[in-house]
Amino acid sequence: MKNNLIICCSPISDSCSNKIKNGLIGILKKRDENVEVRDLYALQFDPVITENDISSAFQGKYREDVMKEQEYLKNADSVFLIFPIYSSAMPALMKGYIDRVLSQNFAYSYNSDGSINKLMTGKTISTFSPMGAALKYYEESGVKSAMDAIFSATFLFRGFEISSINYFGSDNREKMLSELENLI
Repeated sequence: MKNNLIICCSPISDSCSNKIKNGLIGILKKRDENVEVRDLYALQFDPVITENDISSAFQGKYREDVMKEQEYLKNADSVFLIFPIYSSAMPALMKGYIDRVLSQNFAYSYNSDGSINKLMTGKTISTFSPMGAALKYYEESGVKSAMDAIFSATFLFRGFEISSINYFGSDNREKMLSELENLI
């Protein structure tokens, strides 16, 4: 049975992000797949990476909250990140989660020659991001391609296979929500 991990980052209970989360849960359960949900706001996840976090990660040691999240990731076949776009980027809380949890010696490591071991190989990842403006604005301004490049680099560096990067603009939000099953 496939194990899915949904990581949601939205402070607003009736947000598009939470509608996406609830839609994904329903679709995946209907497929008889396992679903774990991590709501970063409900968890009050600490996104701040410290000097100790970094030096400990070099030794493969992590704080308890990070190790708990890493266990969810170890067990996942597919990861779904849901976060709104703030100022043309993911929220700091989601970025902090990635920095602290998908860290060195868990999600990637370096060889003595500087090459990278991608430790998330065999896992897929998809992103779902509502945004305030129309998708067309993000495409025409180049913001979408810049975000695509950053998101792709972040996850490919760690060995994930990117299933999809999805944006829910003001001009396509309802259509995307209605077609959510086709996006996963």
